[in-house]
Amino acid sequence: MPEIRLPDEFITETRKPIHYESEHSMVLKSGRISFRTVTEDCFIYGEDGAPEATVTSISYLRTDVQGPRPVMFFWNGGPGSATNTLHLQCFGPWLIDSDDKGVFSYGLHEDADCLLDVCDLVFVDPVNVGYSRIFDKSKVMKYASVDGDARSVAFFMLDWLLKHHRWDSPVYICGESYGTIRACRVLAELGRSPYSESRKLPGLPVRGVVLVGVACGTDVLEPGLDLGAAMLPGMAATNWYHHPQGKGEQLEFVQAAWEFAKHELIPALFDGDDCTDARLRAAAEKYAHFTGMPTEYFVKNRLVLQSADDFMTAVVAAEGSRVDVYDSRVTSPLDMPYNLVGDTNVPLLVMNGLLAERLGVGRERLYYTGNLTLNPYWQNEGEPLPPHGKPKTHMECLRGAMLANKDMRLLVANGLYDLCTHAGNSWYIFSHAGLPRERVTQKNYFGGHGVYSTPEGKAQFLSDIRELIKR
Repeated sequence: MPEIRLPDEFITETRKPIHYESEHSMVLKSGRISFRTVTEDCFIYGEDGAPEATVTSISYLRTDVQGPRPVMFFWNGGPGSATNTLHLQCFGPWLIDSDDKGVFSYGLHEDADCLLDVCDLVFVDPVNVGYSRIFDKSKVMKYASVDGDARSVAFFMLDWLLKHHRWDSPVYICGESYGTIRACRVLAELGRSPYSESRKLPGLPVRGVVLVGVACGTDVLEPGLDLGAAMLPGMAATNWYHHPQGKGEQLEFVQAAWEFAKHELIPALFDGDDCTDARLRAAAEKYAHFTGMPTEYFVKNRLVLQSADDFMTAVVAAEGSRVDVYDSRVTSPLDMPYNLVGDTNVPLLVMNGLLAERLGVGRERLYYTGNLTLNPYWQNEGEPLPPHGKPKTHMECLRGAMLANKDMRLLVANGLYDLCTHAGNSWYIFSHAGLPRERVTQKNYFGGHGVYSTPEGKAQFLSDIRELIKR
């Protein structure tokens, strides 16, 4: 493990707990509603009583209805990404303004599709991102691990239910990217088994889980597919988007690519040097057809996609462009430097400006949309558990939670234009997970890493979540 040397910070902000509320109303498709917002800290203290860290949340709570309402907790990934993406682009009552190509501008608009008609919304920022902070640098590794991170978020959820008197509310969670890993391991922390991650055995039932852009195959203990096979659905969808193929449908093209991966590509890769030249070339030609890459690339590399970047720089190279890793509909010039997180950060401006003003949040802290301070030290393997001393994989955590909770349902959301977390890998993992299939819904959306990045993707995604909650 590398020596932990966090950079010294310029501290200009308060370390006192923050709490702000505001009242609002808006018109949804189902009619006008009233709601309040709560932006607040959940301080985590050490044994000496001193604050170690805080997990901060922004909640939207409907006020014009009575009785227990479902509540959904959201978080994004990284580790080191704040939850502003899910907040501003899909689920919040006010969404960030953008043009038809997804380019953001400094503005907010009401979203009539907001889920506040069916559940309350809690956007959670784990330690050291968003408004959340780590106060004691000596305790970094307590939070910079799959289990430490999950434990702090699970603790936050229990604390939130306690503060808001919501023990009778059906609980749902939604995680994106690394947040899907966090979701699996939070479920284990909230479990009841004496041999599970949680030693306090809370046994909090979770009614439903939404996983967006599944990253669970990154677990070293549960490898997914070969990179090329995992990316084939996304590469085929991307190639079709930029170069429509004949008279068929895009989804048919994607499905044909997946069938090629299962029945021809993977067997040829398995044979390795025993694969004949004729069979190699035939497979390389099909590979090129689905991806828009040169046949000779796959012949030379014996059907192995060397890196995602090779596809990203090849598929629209004839137009002098490359595609984006998070949404492959988006292109940028090949002759310009590529920054996978972009060169400007309009969400930072909106979170600290327009949205903070609307929420009535003071200026004690800056909202960081990203913070990779802890990322180099992150412990990606779970803690050894009794009785065998082996850590659980992420999917084992998910399976254990679903088998223990007979009411839990799962929605797995894959973006067809996502070249970061691959739809093919997700399909493969969940076909080998041993989950109760009758309670699992796996959907493909016309969207990127955030499946809501297109209007049609977002509309279908929110419709599917409503169905999950109403069941």
